[in-house]
Amino acid sequence: MSWKFKVVPLTYTTDRDAWTLTLNNAGTLESLLSDGWSVMRTDVLPGLGGKGEYEVKPNICYEPSFPPTIVYVLEKEAE
Repeated sequence: MSWKFKVVPLTYTTDRDAWTLTLNNAGTLESLLSDGWSVMRTDVLPGLGGKGEYEVKPNICYEPSFPPTIVYVLEKEAE
């Protein structure tokens, strides 16, 4: 019996402004699970802590923190 493996990271990216985060790869994960792939393992990569508030003359800017990345390792029996 032979197995195939795939790694799918679920990450967040900023949208047009720094206050909106979008989840990436959720559709890819959903498609693979619907196609018969199974979750073999999950892992987490730590997020990044933002700098919070800092001044850039003449404005005050904010750099938000990013949530952790969840990594899914999928397996499927080779056909």
